[in-house]
Amino acid sequence: MKSRKLTVSVRGKSGPSTPGRKARTGARLPRINHRRLVDVAYEELRKRIVSGDFPMGSRLNEVHLASDLGVSRAPVREAVRRLSEEGLVVERPHQGAVVRELDAAAIVDLYNVRAAIEPLTIRLATRRGIDTRPLRVLVDRMAAAARSGDYSLVARHELDFHSIICHNSGNQILIGIFRGLEGLVLMGLALDDSGYPDLAEVAREHEPLIDVIESGDENAAATAMAAHVLSNVGYLIQRLGGNPEDLVPARS
Repeated sequence: MKSRKLTVSVRGKSGPSTPGRKARTGARLPRINHRRLVDVAYEELRKRIVSGDFPMGSRLNEVHLASDLGVSRAPVREAVRRLSEEGLVVERPHQGAVVRELDAAAIVDLYNVRAAIEPLTIRLATRRGIDTRPLRVLVDRMAAAARSGDYSLVARHELDFHSIICHNSGNQILIGIFRGLEGLVLMGLALDDSGYPDLAEVAREHEPLIDVIESGDENAAATAMAAHVLSNVGYLIQRLGGNPEDLVPARS
């Protein structure tokens, strides 16, 4: 039986090995695109901010973050710049980048925007016949987190509740707007929920939204959402030293 000659790949060509030339033992590794590293760093840092792993006011140290993510400082620096443009991060003298803290004025701005867009998201979701089973699961999770006194987790499930409604609106522009607000919305919800004397009330407040969606009445759903968004945030604004009258009641 004849043996075949061993061939190797050299610069993409196959042929017999040549004396004096070092054979390649494997395919060339693909170059890692810098933009891809920035995207990965941005998504990971954003996820940690939105989830509350990086609390408001916490400093984002580029050296430590780069080490944690296993990348150089350049992608982290660019990712932090994106987060700053999104409003989740601010630059402070002598501190550098820190996760944004919401004051009364920021809460007013945020909730005025929510009151304008979320009645539309629920109207469209109701029209399209959203499946409410995932929403009921989230209400149960809110209640469970409330029993353990974990208001941050309650807020996380609450954000998911509103995000599901938005994503089921079918309106890609609305979905993009809401995604850009998610980090700030979560911060606002966590601040709001922390002031509840009974955290279980947060879960109960979402049950009427499910009922009205299931009724199929999109006008009633929009009205219910407008009232829901603004129902208790006035107390938070007062707590932060602001004026609740700066809120603009949304038309459903």
